[in-house]
Amino acid sequence: MSTSDQPAIAEPHLIRPRLHGLLDDGVQRAVTLIRAGPGWGKTTLAAAWAARRPQPVAWLTLRRWHSTVPGFCSGVAAALQAAFPPASVPGRFGHVSDENGLRRLCGGFGQPVPLVLDDMQAIDGSPAMRVLAALIRRQPAGLRFVLLSRTEPDLPLHVPRSAGGLFPLSAADLRFDDRESAALVTLLRPGAVTAATGVVTGPAEGWPVGLRLAALTHGSDPGEEIGDYLTREVIGGQSAAVRRFLMRTSIVDEVPPELADVLAGGTGSRRVLTLLEGRTGLVTGSRYHGQLRAELRRMLDREAPDEVAGLHRRAARWYAGARMIPEAMRHAADGGDWDYLSRLVVVLGPQLSLSPQRDTFAMMLRRIPPELLPTTAEFVVCAVMLAVFAGDIRAVPALIDRARSLLAGRPPVERQAVGIVVDLIEVCTVLRVTGDMPAMVAAAGRILDQLRAEPRTLPIAPHVRAVAKINKGVALLWTLQLEDARQHLSAGLAEARDLGMPITAITAESHLALIAYFRGSLREAERRACEAYAQAEALDVTGSIQVTAAYLALALVEVERDRHVEAQVLLRNAQRSVADPPEATLAVVSVLVRAHLALALGDVAAVAAALRQAREDAGPSLRAPLLSRWLNAVQCEIDLANGEPARVVERLGEVAGPSPAEQVLLGRAHLALGHGTDDLHQVLTGNDPFAAVTAGIAIALAAEARNDSARGEAVRGTAAAARAVALADQEGIIRPFRVLGAGHLRKPEPDSILAEPLTEREIEVLQFLPSVLTASEIAVELAVSVNTIKAHLRSIYRKLGAARRREAVTRANNLNLL
Repeated sequence: MSTSDQPAIAEPHLIRPRLHGLLDDGVQRAVTLIRAGPGWGKTTLAAAWAARRPQPVAWLTLRRWHSTVPGFCSGVAAALQAAFPPASVPGRFGHVSDENGLRRLCGGFGQPVPLVLDDMQAIDGSPAMRVLAALIRRQPAGLRFVLLSRTEPDLPLHVPRSAGGLFPLSAADLRFDDRESAALVTLLRPGAVTAATGVVTGPAEGWPVGLRLAALTHGSDPGEEIGDYLTREVIGGQSAAVRRFLMRTSIVDEVPPELADVLAGGTGSRRVLTLLEGRTGLVTGSRYHGQLRAELRRMLDREAPDEVAGLHRRAARWYAGARMIPEAMRHAADGGDWDYLSRLVVVLGPQLSLSPQRDTFAMMLRRIPPELLPTTAEFVVCAVMLAVFAGDIRAVPALIDRARSLLAGRPPVERQAVGIVVDLIEVCTVLRVTGDMPAMVAAAGRILDQLRAEPRTLPIAPHVRAVAKINKGVALLWTLQLEDARQHLSAGLAEARDLGMPITAITAESHLALIAYFRGSLREAERRACEAYAQAEALDVTGSIQVTAAYLALALVEVERDRHVEAQVLLRNAQRSVADPPEATLAVVSVLVRAHLALALGDVAAVAAALRQAREDAGPSLRAPLLSRWLNAVQCEIDLANGEPARVVERLGEVAGPSPAEQVLLGRAHLALGHGTDDLHQVLTGNDPFAAVTAGIAIALAAEARNDSARGEAVRGTAAAARAVALADQEGIIRPFRVLGAGHLRKPEPDSILAEPLTEREIEVLQFLPSVLTASEIAVELAVSVNTIKAHLRSIYRKLGAARRREAVTRANNLNLL
């Protein structure tokens, strides 16, 4: 029940039970203080709460005339008289004009009466405040004070909530949450749809008056009305110095005190921001409410347009010093400081081109006036990066030459800093695309040597070092230096992760997956490829070139596990992620994966066609010894399939330092020519699991074919088969057993057969589990619903006794179901 001069409530009005409950709790204490800036709904909240209470609530809206002692005392007495007519409290009322009379009046109500004093800021610093302070100190039993103020009142309110004294509410409590915001907009605009509601509630950020004005101006721009309110009620109430501070600092999204000092041209910004947070509720820490910031920017453009560019330039330099690179670049562009932006691109920007902020970086570069791009080495670097982003790699070599020519005559320090960045771009684009791997090893090595000699040449030297190491590792891989490649990629991967370069880390992880495959460790190749894919998925870059090598490595693993559909899916993913123009090495590997699929299916003609295409795609610029050897190995597979082992011996007989895979091919050719198995036994005991499996199968089959009567040879054949089976189970290798006709070597033991066998459809679904395909993607491949796949998965897990996908794969491998 409300009384006295309580203001009317704007209708329609949203009842907020959450806050009403807090006020009910508050009036059990001596003082409830609701302190917030304009527009936070202090008065509306208290009035709605008072109107719904069954007990009387006295209300006094304070004005200037209440600042005197008589004015204040008579005003409070009138409010109490309105709540309790004189007849209901005999002898209590009469003319009250001083503190003693007011104290007598408040001393003996039958029950505590909430007294709402609204607009407390109207009597700040006045004699009336001394009277109120005295009342609060004495805490009369008949009164509970509810104080509404825009500022912190000068009252004895230091008693903590837990002591039963003060109950404070602030703008943080009054802020509308998402549910309340949507409910208010729907109430004000009946029939509003969810999407439209979000457009209104988002900019208001829970500020009640902002929500109301935005909702009520549906169909027109609410900015003018909100701006008028902010100017009148919030900004207009500040001193000229604070208004100037607000305008100058509004050019940034967030304004930490150190940056505010730079923009405002002074010190003490922390104190000002703290003061504004308390006074307005529209400043939170270092962030301005979006609608306040928008109005401040309009004021700055209107009142001090000549200052805007300079403020952006100050901000750019502060952000650069704080290594907040995207913000520094954006403000340099907003300030039209193109020279400074180009320098930022060189000394701080390269890491952004390989980061999740790549699109933001590209957008900044596109703002540079095109006529500036050919004029300095720094601007040409910007042009190079724009060409890379546009996929125009063919334009890069000429631009790099232009940048190097413009560096002539520059001071050595500048020449070296820009030159390293130019060299790095050449390594990452031109050399990787053309496939000149020896040149790439040398160029990346020179960058690392320069960084070791002059570690302070670039502010982002650690980032450049990580990228150079990873690219050198990639090049070492294709030049057959697998161990050196692994070391460089592993070191670069660790550095990229430490430096927060996740996309660069994906490149390293993907190529480490390929190395694991080349070393015959399918499990490690799968683990690394899946890790690279998981990182790419988290960053929403699964279609990027950085993850291509992971797709290809995983496709090769799936081929050896005889899961052709999964391999084809992964190959398609790899082909979709290849850049235009593609990296020469990965383009050839993509065709070689197709050749391996054809080999697994026994389609020799398709293998030969893929091999021809791979040689054509390699082109004259590709210099990658590993790929040359790989192409030769695939040709050897064709020769063996065509019954021409002598050609294999001829091809591989003079190869220096043959790999385990090449030794197996040579050993199989020797067996076909009636020679011994010494080469194969050497591989069988080596460190390449996949090659050892194939060697073991070949030895065992040779022993069976000869029907050796010599016990030693028979034992060697049995031992070779046992090792091949053990390694195959460990790595999940299946294809060689089928292709070489050795399926009988890994028959399951009777006690390892499932009590309840899988259905034919479940076995089909099971083949997808080791892949990275989701249930939805498996459903697409099998042309069924995702719910059907999920039902099959539940049945598969139950029959295999597995709780999760990985356990099911392990169990299925042990049962030779995969």
